[in-house]
Amino acid sequence: MSTATHSVADDNGDPYQTSSQLEIVRLLRSIEARKALLRMHLKGRAVAIVTTILEVDAANHRLIVDVSSDPDFNERIIKAQSVTFDTMLDKIHIQFSTTDITPCLQDNLPALSMPIPQTLSRIQRREYYRVDTPVTHPASCKIPIKGEHGTIEHSLIVKDISAGGVSLVDADHILDNSKGATYKHCKLELPEVGSVVTELRVMRSQDESLANDVERRVIGCKFVNLPNPMQIMVQHYIGLLERKLNAKRRGFD
Repeated sequence: MSTATHSVADDNGDPYQTSSQLEIVRLLRSIEARKALLRMHLKGRAVAIVTTILEVDAANHRLIVDVSSDPDFNERIIKAQSVTFDTMLDKIHIQFSTTDITPCLQDNLPALSMPIPQTLSRIQRREYYRVDTPVTHPASCKIPIKGEHGTIEHSLIVKDISAGGVSLVDADHILDNSKGATYKHCKLELPEVGSVVTELRVMRSQDESLANDVERRVIGCKFVNLPNPMQIMVQHYIGLLERKLNAKRRGFD
């Protein structure tokens, strides 16, 4: 059985951050040259759109990205105090935020203009690269929780997964979401791969607003002492999701 316990956790997943404008411009131009896809999203909202960098104008300190096909989303982006972008470059997770986004034209087509970010984060360790699980056939996590009437096994949907942990959708606020809460004997059900038994430690919790204004809680958990064979299963599942995503982008699925 499993009950939540608390401990002081070391969080070694903090991204490396640079404030060097030369380095930031270099990385942004690499993203532009490779036509890498960026996720553009607002803090506290689960909805995100995929965009690309159209131009890095270092002389005028501006970054130009493509607009969304959804006019309402574009309007929210323009009004937002802060917008976050993230992408992958050579298996390095890159993330930055910026403000003061304004509409513009690029090659006579609608686009979005913003200041080049002051800082940029790079997570160089692959285990912190998260992959979203498919909505139609997501992974799940069964967590046994001891209550007044015995131990009940609760099944939560896995929102995303990395080799370092998972994010769980806790719509009914079942779990203790305080940082350091630990759950033992959790069983991850990974479609097409198998079951992984692990201990999970809560690292973060966020209440999100979905597009239809429905609220949900997402709890980020870290694997604790995950055995090597099960670590390999997690990595295999991540690789499977990546291959399916790449095939879908290329129109093969």
